[in-house]
Amino acid sequence: MTIEKLACKLGRNDEVPNIELAELLCKNEDAGGIKEIVDGLKDTDKAVANDCIKVLYEIGARKPALISTYADDLLALLHSRNNRLVWGGVTALATIAELSADAIYAKIDMVLSVFKNGSVIAVDNSVTVLAGLCKADKKYEQHLFPMKMR
Repeated sequence: MTIEKLACKLGRNDEVPNIELAELLCKNEDAGGIKEIVDGLKDTDKAVANDCIKVLYEIGARKPALISTYADDLLALLHSRNNRLVWGGVTALATIAELSADAIYAKIDMVLSVFKNGSVIAVDNSVTVLAGLCKADKKYEQHLFPMKMR
């Protein structure tokens, strides 16, 4: 089981096992393992959910295509009461914004809410999401940034 390799399951307080797990999932392009990590975002154990989001945004940083189909799962985190899941979710979204532009743009109000009300990390990554959308399709740029700079 992939979940058993999370730092919290190993009794560790550092992120090294989560990073190593992300690297392993990327190396093996382990869709089943990645799905298990996505499902772990809903775990009632906060430590499991927190470790899962770390693994996901580390995967996104390495091979974004492996998590690009999970945009809706990541967007759902933006309403979480757990700030770690909010900023982790938007961090993961930033890695897949160009690949999942349509899915993310369909719920752009959620991203803009995080941009307006989120922590510094969430706000910074929201900007990266917006930039990725604009890069993916000119129509998003025209809607999101109507001001023209001189």
